[in-house]
Amino acid sequence: MSRRQYPVEMANLVCKFGSQNLLDYFAEIVLPSFSDPDLKRVYGATEFFFENVELVTVDNRVLLVGRFIKDMVLEREQIYTKSGLVEDHEEMQSSPSSIFVLVLDIHRLIFLKETRFAPTLDNFKSTLENFLKRNHKAYIDAIYDHRKESGEKVTKKQLMLDVFPPTLELIPLTSAQSIDSFVRQYDVLSSVTYKFSNRNDEHDNEGFFEAVQRQKDEVNSKTTTIRHSNSEGLDKDSVIEEVQAATVQGNQKVTLVGKDSSGTELRGDNEHFQLKSYVELTTNSPSQAAPTLFQKFIQLVGDGMIQVAAPTLAAIAKLTPYRR
Repeated sequence: MSRRQYPVEMANLVCKFGSQNLLDYFAEIVLPSFSDPDLKRVYGATEFFFENVELVTVDNRVLLVGRFIKDMVLEREQIYTKSGLVEDHEEMQSSPSSIFVLVLDIHRLIFLKETRFAPTLDNFKSTLENFLKRNHKAYIDAIYDHRKESGEKVTKKQLMLDVFPPTLELIPLTSAQSIDSFVRQYDVLSSVTYKFSNRNDEHDNEGFFEAVQRQKDEVNSKTTTIRHSNSEGLDKDSVIEEVQAATVQGNQKVTLVGKDSSGTELRGDNEHFQLKSYVELTTNSPSQAAPTLFQKFIQLVGDGMIQVAAPTLAAIAKLTPYRR
């Protein structure tokens, strides 16, 4: 790997099995979804898969690291010459990649694009979601077969109620500066919508959002939405402050709607003001790159750019067998 600055994105990875979390089925479903070399997601002529996946311990924190690859065939139909466009059919394999580090005790994902046209966070989410569902099915089938062989009366429907199918959300972490810049593009900001989805076993630091999230959980709502609207325009300074509080931990999705100075509709969400940073790497090994990426994450936490709650005692206990 050449010595240069690589772009880094970060997100909150929310994986749920009903009311249970990623670590509750880590060994049975989650880890195989990353580490099984036979798993590939095929999309047309493109394949997505994980490689070089390892568990590493950095500063007594367990990280799941690896490479995410997009393997595809590039096709061309014509080229331009001095005579103009000429029909020319050629194919070439291309396999751009990204390195990922998942901080398991707080479910935060660090994502570095190694190449041009590298697979994205959306590609990562779609692929992991696909693999989780396949491994969940395999896990249910294995339990069913084992219990049937033991003479136990069991149905797959009941097993699916015992071990809910996985859901996955990947919410980009945001930058306060980017939120400020984005919101100020609006001439009239007509609405702000907050979507409260499932979250990991953590709590928000902001009182209002924690209260709404807790009420959502208590009534067993899958999604809860709060919307501010005013056709004449919301107060942008107040919206900036509120959006910063809502998105700093990556637990809420925000959608902004309004018009810019030319009267054109302007829409934005977490992806439009996500936090981006850069790191310098001198290795192409994901496990060797992991300490550098993790330290960048810790630096951003220390600078107040990212807010995360301390790992729960339950999460720490579940990761003890993997700590080296």
